[in-house]
Amino acid sequence: MELRIASRPALIGAGIFIAAFLLRISYASTQPEAYRDDDERVYETVARKLLVGEGLILTPHRKAAFPPLYPLFLAGLAESGLPLFPAARLAQSLLGAVSCLLAGGVARLAFAGAGEGRSRIAGLLAAGLLAVYPMAVIYPARLMTENLFIILILAAVFCLLRSLSLGRTWFWLALGGALLGLGVLCRPTLLPFPLLAAAWLRVAPGGRLRYPVRVLTLLVPCALVLLPWQIRNYRVLGEMVPVTSAAGVNLYIANNPAATGGSMGYRALIAAGVFHLGEEEDEIAYNRFYRDKALEFIREKPGRFLSLALKRLVWFYHLDYHYRGSRLAVVFFHLMLVLAIAGMWLSRRWWRTAVLPALVIVNFTAVHMVFLPEGRYRLPLVPFLLAFAALAVVILGEWGKRKINARAGCSL
Repeated sequence: MELRIASRPALIGAGIFIAAFLLRISYASTQPEAYRDDDERVYETVARKLLVGEGLILTPHRKAAFPPLYPLFLAGLAESGLPLFPAARLAQSLLGAVSCLLAGGVARLAFAGAGEGRSRIAGLLAAGLLAVYPMAVIYPARLMTENLFIILILAAVFCLLRSLSLGRTWFWLALGGALLGLGVLCRPTLLPFPLLAAAWLRVAPGGRLRYPVRVLTLLVPCALVLLPWQIRNYRVLGEMVPVTSAAGVNLYIANNPAATGGSMGYRALIAAGVFHLGEEEDEIAYNRFYRDKALEFIREKPGRFLSLALKRLVWFYHLDYHYRGSRLAVVFFHLMLVLAIAGMWLSRRWWRTAVLPALVIVNFTAVHMVFLPEGRYRLPLVPFLLAFAALAVVILGEWGKRKINARAGCSL
């Protein structure tokens, strides 16, 4: 009996993995091999140029505009000899299925203070919810960074939480730091999170290493992973570029006289006469020009900047335009959001571990209150919202069961 009970979570996890993979690959196999976003074309272009020996560049004037990891991932798939779209969809469906298991592991470790039974059920529920989450099922069909980015974040947070409960604290912290570095090289919006994680280590329970040593064990591997790309950028561009040469441009696209607080892209800004592509300009000078214009706009119109930030917050969480989409998606998302908020409140007793996945949510929310809040940019925090939602379902379910039993006892 004990063996059967002990093996049941593993069997359920295996079932979730298989179901998640089949859902993703089944959807992807029905989709035409076509670009739906300019970024998809960009990532493949950079990957193809790498394969023919031109390096990780988009054009001679855009040598570091895009982070390198996802194009490297696509280039590796192309080297396999398989057509890129089928290879990417297969690999990304597998990554998505593994992400479900990691989401379950994060929930189990983050809510361990709730008790073994609660945390295990919350973990399995979080994994199952991510397996069927509509956008998570759809995205492996596309050549988008989120497919790689999400698993890197989940793996990093899992390692950081695991470092609290095992003897090899240094190993799991270092591995988590290295994964965070890879995540930054996939999308630079993760860049503040290593510092948030370092702050979290100050209050995290357990761990045999002193706080300064723990911080260095986390941040040094992260910095070492970023270092080769920074050295490459200095050699190619003559200046230190931490991740991307387009940060200033992206800041201006979100903060300019024509900005609306939504996902107004560069084409609309060109039409409004407040932006130009500058495809033949030096990318460092081009980025610096728009960075300065964005900072000038923020400095001269702080009230307007604050208003745009609040509108981006609403837009990021799909509390306005989302109502014009699928009704099923609206219900699913808003139910998840309400339950996640409830789960955050209910997890306050175990906040020292539960706060780490919450910091992931804080990271992306804050970043996209300053930069564009494109809908897909919210996908990386969905697994963490689902983890809190799962905890709420477990605890509220127990409360409801006790109420029903109490009423049944009174009626007897």
